[in-house]
Amino acid sequence: MAFRPPAREGISPRKAVLHGTVPAAPQYWAAEAGDSPFPAGALLEPGTRLECPIPAWYHPEVPPEPPIPFDYQVLYADEHLLVVDKPHFLPTTSNGRIVRETLQTRLRVDMGNGEIVPLHRLDRLTAGVVVCSVNPRTRGLYQHMFQDRQMHKTYRARVTQPLQFEGMVTLRMAKPHGSRQVVVDPAGTPTQTFVRASGKDVELQPLTGHTHQLRVLLNHLGSPICGDDTYPVDKGLDLYDFSEPLQLVHERLEFIDPICGARRQFFAAQG
Repeated sequence: MAFRPPAREGISPRKAVLHGTVPAAPQYWAAEAGDSPFPAGALLEPGTRLECPIPAWYHPEVPPEPPIPFDYQVLYADEHLLVVDKPHFLPTTSNGRIVRETLQTRLRVDMGNGEIVPLHRLDRLTAGVVVCSVNPRTRGLYQHMFQDRQMHKTYRARVTQPLQFEGMVTLRMAKPHGSRQVVVDPAGTPTQTFVRASGKDVELQPLTGHTHQLRVLLNHLGSPICGDDTYPVDKGLDLYDFSEPLQLVHERLEFIDPICGARRQFFAAQG
């Protein structure tokens, strides 16, 4: 396995390409590269002259962040997986603006395991089941199941307008550059979602995983989700406004475990 420094305070290292001279700070380790004069993992001494560009790892400086006052619940754990119920408002992984106050960072710190990686993502505003890998050696088995659509996801939404519908909805979606909103676009990426709605309670089973797919779909059907800050109207991004949670929960995840062959079912405990 290629060298990579362990996470520090739950935060993954980053890679850079150094030119000229190794800086005094932060600390750098040589990354794997066929033309590098340094073995992978070698500590690069500050001031070292570099005859060619050198790929290197370093730990970014991450300042303190305002706390997000909601936390996860552990649903299941073994030597391969950690399954949790993510709350509304907590990002699954870093979105560039929030790094420390994420599900991934919290889990790594709390469990003392810098190898924890969510195998899929929920929007920051969406709550519910998230499956994480704790073992790099078996991670690929579960990642392939998500890629091959062998993980069966069921969401529950509460919408603003009553809806009566049952069936598969196919829409093409695209995200215009610079916009927070995803739009329905004939030239966009195809999405598929099975919808079962009766009144203001909606069950959704997405077969694809486009950004904001369920939020865009329900808004397109004339029944936007309660608490949605982006559809139908973009109200602006406020990462620390916790006044109205989005009424969308990843309620259930089902799959056949590729290691033991058991049927797994995980249900959200909070919403």
